[in-house]
Amino acid sequence: MIKIINQNSNPVNTIAIFIHGFIGNEETWIKQDDSKALIKSLLESEEIKDNLDVGLFLYQTKLLEFFPKLSRLDKTLFKKKKAVKTLPIESIAKILSTQIRYRCAEYENIILVGHSMGGLVAKRFVLDDINENTTSKVKLYISLATPHSGSDLATYGTQIISNAQVKDLAPLSDNIQKLNAEWVQCTSLPKRFYIQGLSDDIVPEASGIALDREKQQPIYSDDDHFSIIVPDNDEDVVVHAIIKELKEFFTKLKIESIENVEEFVDKGQYNNEVFVLKLLLADVHETLIDSSKVAFYSAEFTIRKLTALGVKIEKLVSLYTKIKELYSLEFGDLLSGAHKSPDALFTAVHKRIHSEDKNYLSTLHKPLEALQKFGMLQQLASTDNNIWWAINNNVKDLEEFKEKISKEKDGTK
Repeated sequence: MIKIINQNSNPVNTIAIFIHGFIGNEETWIKQDDSKALIKSLLESEEIKDNLDVGLFLYQTKLLEFFPKLSRLDKTLFKKKKAVKTLPIESIAKILSTQIRYRCAEYENIILVGHSMGGLVAKRFVLDDINENTTSKVKLYISLATPHSGSDLATYGTQIISNAQVKDLAPLSDNIQKLNAEWVQCTSLPKRFYIQGLSDDIVPEASGIALDREKQQPIYSDDDHFSIIVPDNDEDVVVHAIIKELKEFFTKLKIESIENVEEFVDKGQYNNEVFVLKLLLADVHETLIDSSKVAFYSAEFTIRKLTALGVKIEKLVSLYTKIKELYSLEFGDLLSGAHKSPDALFTAVHKRIHSEDKNYLSTLHKPLEALQKFGMLQQLASTDNNIWWAINNNVKDLEEFKEKISKEKDGTK
């Protein structure tokens, strides 16, 4: 089941679900003694606490079950609590899926944090969810001492006891190999990071980091298999790493939610902007000039929002460079005669930016779509003396044009 242990009074759209490991339980995350568990340490950060709810996914896990069928029959016949057996990872992931579907329907974003075998349960859920729905609500996956390549202790265990979970955890088990193969092949995994203690005698270093199609930067500590979820002080590297990643995650969500809902109203506020004067100088059609104003306004609004959220303008330099390169290619067609007029050049550049929006011009900053990118070209045009819409236009022409407009205004006063 999923047990909600921290819920904000004001609704939030993100929940972090913590999944315990083999023979673990609720006390994996909530300690009854004086020790401070990982969740408590994380929630001491106000930013973390205010931006997500926290739940625990609890499932049946036992090392030994003597005469399990007779035990379940006894519970059924004498109406004791329900008879639950120790299930394999694949089945536990199905239970997690049902719990999330009905207990977490109101959340748009899910963070899965798995300790030990819990990390494998989370992986299985993510892969099944993507296979079924193409995309997943899981936006962040955190692995804590998870035996991605199995545990040698499980190999010895299978020789002594019959336990579905122990079998799944063996290094050469079918489940481990299947999980790894699917994980490496999947192209739409959530952001993920792996945390491993180098004093762990249960999960070796090589197993604690998953096989991954993309290069990852593991987080290492001097913890053992269990101390990794019980921070020993406020300077614990695991706590600091997770808080940092969560804060970056929340910033990313805020960036993705940027939406310019204010309609641009042309009150002449851009009439003296250089990008507009260059279009007028080239005698570009008024309708196209109006569309460039809308794009410029949208780019200005979105980039201001991005910078307010900590995105440095330097991060956008390569995107500006690519946009100008596409403009230059189309301007070459104007020079060759392929485009017959400034209007044709303007339209071709606009179309090219639209067609390359998700390809050559793709960016991690989702609010920057084709409209904003065309507006970014107008931003460049305001400062770049190499962006023109007619072959013979230049800086001298622009200055003379400005002077002409100024005189016309003076004449009307």
